[in-house]
Amino acid sequence: MITRLHRRRALAMTALALAAPSLARAHGFHASFSVIELNPRTQALEIFHRIFIQDLEILLTARAGEAVTLHDAPATAKLVESYLLAVFSIKAPDGKALKPEWAGMTLQVDTLFVYQEIKNAGGLKGLMISDQILTETHPGQVNTVNITTNGRTQSLIFTASDSAQTVTF
Repeated sequence: MITRLHRRRALAMTALALAAPSLARAHGFHASFSVIELNPRTQALEIFHRIFIQDLEILLTARAGEAVTLHDAPATAKLVESYLLAVFSIKAPDGKALKPEWAGMTLQVDTLFVYQEIKNAGGLKGLMISDQILTETHPGQVNTVNITTNGRTQSLIFTASDSAQTVTF
């Protein structure tokens, strides 16, 4: 279920993707952008990923051994969900894994937007995050994760050689 906050964030991320069409077409860089926000009303962590379709198709094709196209969204949603669960992880400060629930994905021009949610996260005092999205096929990949809780945003940057990083709130 995509909430009003999901729609608002999706519109903002779409605007960001469309604001730099020349960069996306040239695609001289490899990056993903993720946002984690604590929804004060539901006490859920809402997660949004923005990933270049071309890069993800290359990776999923290499993993599957056959051509994968994300434009066949119903057939590939489970593949994307499984991949993200393997390379993007969130743990509570005590080390307990927090498994995001799938909320959906949309394709916009050359960008994939994925929506996930972790319910009942309001009592957390921090997170341990690992983000290795696309690093196995793109060694120069740079992933940014913005975490917003209580009106405060913290940013983490991940490359292929980075391990988990911790934020406290």
